[in-house]
Amino acid sequence: MKYHDSVMTKELVGALDVKKGGQYIDCTLGDGGHSIAILELGGKVFGLDVEDGSLERTLARVRSLGNKNYIENLILKKANFNDLDKVAQESGFLQVDGVIFDLGYSSSQLVDSGIGLSFMENQPLDMRLDKNLGVTAADLLNALSERELEKLFFEFGEESQGRKFAKAIVEARALKKFETTNDLVSLIIKISSVHEKIHPATKVFQALRIAVNLELENLRSALPLAAQLLLPGGRMAVISFHSLEDRIVKQFSIVQPGIELLTKKPILPSSEEVRNNPRSRSAKLRVFEKTNRNDQIKTTQI
Repeated sequence: MKYHDSVMTKELVGALDVKKGGQYIDCTLGDGGHSIAILELGGKVFGLDVEDGSLERTLARVRSLGNKNYIENLILKKANFNDLDKVAQESGFLQVDGVIFDLGYSSSQLVDSGIGLSFMENQPLDMRLDKNLGVTAADLLNALSERELEKLFFEFGEESQGRKFAKAIVEARALKKFETTNDLVSLIIKISSVHEKIHPATKVFQALRIAVNLELENLRSALPLAAQLLLPGGRMAVISFHSLEDRIVKQFSIVQPGIELLTKKPILPSSEEVRNNPRSRSAKLRVFEKTNRNDQIKTTQI
C-alpha cells in the first residue's frame, strides 16, 4: 500500500527533541508518518483523527514494520482535536512531552476518501471528514445566499473573485442543484477571469473545506488545550498550509501564558522535499515550548 508522505518529518521530530519513553500526542494522525518517526526514537504516541480510514491505515502501516514495541507504545482513537483534553485524560496522556498538529490533508483523504475534498476527482460534494457533522459542501452551495457565499469565499478562501463566483452559483443552482465536484469546478473554470499558477477552484475548495469541517475554530480551541497538557520544557509543533491557519498559530504564543515561541521565523521544507513532494511547498512549521518560568523569555531560533 502507498502511504502519504508526511511533511518535514525530520525537522518536526528534531524540533520536538523526542525523548525515549516520553509521551507524545499526534492530533492529526493522517497515515501515521510523524507518529512512526516518534516511535522509532522510543517515544510513546497517542494518535487521533476524525477519519476512520486514517486509524486503519496507520495501524496497518505500523504492524507492517514488525516491531512489537511500536504497537505497545501506540494508542489510536477516533476523535477531533477540539476534544483533546477529554480524550487525553481517557487515554492517560495528561502530562506529555510533545504535541503535533499537521494541518494539511493526506493524499488518501484528498484522492481516495470519496468525499470531494479535491477538485481533481469527480466525487460527491460532501467534504465532511467526520460524518457526525451535519452540513456538507453541497448544502452550503445550495442554501447560502449570494452574500453569504461571497463572504465565505473571501474570509476562508481569500478569493478575489468571490462575488462573481457567488452570483454564478446562485444562478446555476436555480436550474440544477450542485451535487458533485465537477458541477462546481466546471462553473468556476467557465467564469474565472484570473490567470494564476494555481487552479481557479483552489481557493473555493479551501473555503468550503474550512467551513464544513470547522477547521479554524477547532484550531483556536485545540492549541490552548494542547498547551495545558505539556510538561514544563515540553514542545508543540504545528505545520500549517495557508495564511489563515498560520495567522492563528503565530498569534497563539502572544495570547497564551507560559508558552515560548522557539521559531522566530517558520521552518520551511527543503528544496529537495518540495521537488519530491510538491504538496509540501506551502508548509510552515512553528514550534513552541512550555515554560514554568516567570522571568522574561527571549525568542530563540531553532
